[in-house]
Amino acid sequence: MARLYAQLFSLVFLVVGIGGWFLGTASTRHGVDAQGNLGSVTLHMTWVRDVLDVLLLALFVYVGFVAGRRTGRLLVGAAGLFLVAIAIAGLVVGDDRPATKGFAGMNFPLAINVFDAVIGVLGVLTALGTLEDQETEPAVR
Repeated sequence: MARLYAQLFSLVFLVVGIGGWFLGTASTRHGVDAQGNLGSVTLHMTWVRDVLDVLLLALFVYVGFVAGRRTGRLLVGAAGLFLVAIAIAGLVVGDDRPATKGFAGMNFPLAINVFDAVIGVLGVLTALGTLEDQETEPAVR
């Protein structure tokens, strides 16, 4: 299950990670609005968040196409916990229209917090639901 999750979210983070580079950085423009948004959806993307998304992309590609079952399960669970922690931090820090609130080089608008929380919770549940290979006992003669 972790492999399927990783393959699916490899595609998602390919779009999000690469798309973030084209949206620009959330720097204040004319003192009112910030860049790094997708139309009317406030994202306030930063280069730190873009790098994080590309690293998650690399992790999910590794888990989805290379890693063994146990390793994949552990990595997906760790990535899920990390994303849930970022979502919680985002709810604590918050965000404002000119993107002046931030933490660790990232901004946390509601859309990003929901994205992180949903993907993180799904990652944790996937890791918990992935079955381990059963070891066979040697035959007694």
